[in-house]
Amino acid sequence: MRILFTSGPMYGHVNAVLPLAIAAQRAGHEVVVATGADLIPHVERFQLTAWPVGLTHNQAGGNRHDSWLNYFATSALKRAEDLVPRAVAWKPDLVIHEETELAGPTVAAIVGARHYVHGLGLMPPARIWLPFAAAIEAIGHRWNVRNIARTLPEATYLHMCPPALQSPGERMWKHVVSLRPAGGMVAPGDRLPVGFGLLPYSRTVHLTLGTVFHESTDVLESAIASLRKLAFNLVVTVGPGVDPARFGPQPAHVLIERYVSHALLLPHCCLVVSQGGAGIMFGALSHGLPQLVIPQGGDQFMNAEACQKSGAALSLAPAEISGDAIAAAVERLLIEPAFTATARAIRAEIQSMPDAETTLDILTATLARCFHALRIHWYQKN
Repeated sequence: MRILFTSGPMYGHVNAVLPLAIAAQRAGHEVVVATGADLIPHVERFQLTAWPVGLTHNQAGGNRHDSWLNYFATSALKRAEDLVPRAVAWKPDLVIHEETELAGPTVAAIVGARHYVHGLGLMPPARIWLPFAAAIEAIGHRWNVRNIARTLPEATYLHMCPPALQSPGERMWKHVVSLRPAGGMVAPGDRLPVGFGLLPYSRTVHLTLGTVFHESTDVLESAIASLRKLAFNLVVTVGPGVDPARFGPQPAHVLIERYVSHALLLPHCCLVVSQGGAGIMFGALSHGLPQLVIPQGGDQFMNAEACQKSGAALSLAPAEISGDAIAAAVERLLIEPAFTATARAIRAEIQSMPDAETTLDILTATLARCFHALRIHWYQKN
């Protein structure tokens, strides 16, 4: 079976679909992951075939765009121009796209593939999709496909969110298959920093602002300055394009790196301080870690609210963020055992969710039943 995964050009979005893509390839399927050219080396580190399509994150405006809707719409239109002809030539049986990849429905319709929407975090409320529908229709019109936005709610949604975090309310997708968030992946060559084994304290806190809003270096500087005064190891990741040296010399219990695999680092941590992107949020919870969420933009505010309501986290609004506030929240999270207990309960929920291999079996079995039903229908007519 041929399976096409397509994603917008952001690390967190690509990383969300990679576990299922890896599982599909290991199961013997032909797999392609399509995304921006700057993320192709990242995908290829996992021995997956990757197609560079559309704009990179920076070419699409990066964090300088006027709205996320325009960012997603513009980048998806350009991505479709590259992706549609390649998909037509390759003829995938399944098209699986992350939820903000607005070109996905058109690609699936044109090639006649079964269509799945891969969640990124909390399922977005139905009300926010009205403006997205117009953008999806515009992409469909470019390829003479009408009413394409109507197919999106009919697709099967791969839901990565544990029950403790998902808020009640109307769901956009009626057909939902649960999929366990991976909590990080180890690629060939990944290892802990050389100095990690020399850190002096028994407890380690991880501080990150992810890979989209990581250039908020003033927030990182303030957090580092306060947290390094406390009695634990502090491992900071600053993301692509930011030089760790800009933060100056640090004491022996502080490490500052561009990137450290969460799958390798988080098992050694007792707490996470982050921007609240879905990847690090689920990564921390997958390891039963409480967290402090300091949201910077996008869906991070929704994630912060859900985490705090669950009892596994504290959060600070942008106007509340300061070095002292971050340090005080971290101390509270470490002292009060209820936060860790709740995070571990959510870890149990996550562990009970179907893993990528199990979910893949569900998807392929469903497709096989559809093919069988079509054969029966054809024989009955002929």
